[in-house]
Amino acid sequence: MRDSGQPEQDRILRSMEMHSVDEEVDVTPAIMQKVRRIHRKKHGRNDGNRKKTLMIAMLTAILILSSLSVYASHYLIQIKNKEGEVILSTIKPWKYSESEYNAKRVKETEEELRKRLKPGEQAVFYIKDLHMTPLVKEQPLNYFYMLTKHSNYQELAKEIEEKGAPVLQEPEYVPKGYRYDYGQIQIRNNPVWGTPEYETLLNELKEQAEKSDEERGLFYKIVPWFKIASTGMEYRKGENRIKMVAYAREKGSKAGVPTNQAVKIKVKGKEMILSASPSSPSRSLTWLSDNEEVLYIITDDPKDPLSKDEFAKIAAGLIP
Repeated sequence: MRDSGQPEQDRILRSMEMHSVDEEVDVTPAIMQKVRRIHRKKHGRNDGNRKKTLMIAMLTAILILSSLSVYASHYLIQIKNKEGEVILSTIKPWKYSESEYNAKRVKETEEELRKRLKPGEQAVFYIKDLHMTPLVKEQPLNYFYMLTKHSNYQELAKEIEEKGAPVLQEPEYVPKGYRYDYGQIQIRNNPVWGTPEYETLLNELKEQAEKSDEERGLFYKIVPWFKIASTGMEYRKGENRIKMVAYAREKGSKAGVPTNQAVKIKVKGKEMILSASPSSPSRSLTWLSDNEEVLYIITDDPKDPLSKDEFAKIAAGLIP
């Protein structure tokens, strides 16, 4: 008599073949469902027959699970030539698009540099990875700066003075409930493609990479920074935040404020633009210093929006 469990076993095996080799396959529910069906089919017979039937069903389940376990463990297949060298093998399926993989590798690299660099240090780095796209290979060097987050304004003021960063005063007024959270100074140091300095660094790091046996490696060098980009502070009330940033800029160039809604206000005789963000519900107050070399921006939290008067009061305390 033909084993009634065989078609069910074939169906489960075929469904296994449709899975990615990376997935863990749990066939226990299917097996137990089969056991219950067999048990129901035999319901009504004497206890001895029911016990015998149940034992047969359980043994069938064990055999199927065992065979599937062997089947799943054999997705790694290698074909060798006469010399015993592997010339063809199965590999894990690729999980990322090119852009996703590039972003993933850069993020991993920066996380690793956070562990190695001291606050205030900058590194130029090269990623050795055959999967990186041609575009990344054409511009292989990147910079990473280890920010120093100051937990009090006095420490931030000290770094502003030491590095000649844009001055951002401690505001005389913030809305009730807001407290200083942290401040930081950001640098501007983009790689200059094609310059002799760039080529020297690239050749040095590529040489290190080529000598290494690593298939995926990080190679970097601590380098000095040259320009300050901005000074920033954040004030916090629970999950709500107010951001204040002073950007360094070249005098004489025009500054633009992206917006779809704005009004002009005057604070301590200085004209400012209060605008809505085109990409988020937050609003910003923007103005230039007297020497036009610093651009100031205050941004509110859309979950706790500031009134026009509150924006003006905060700005008044930031003006020297």
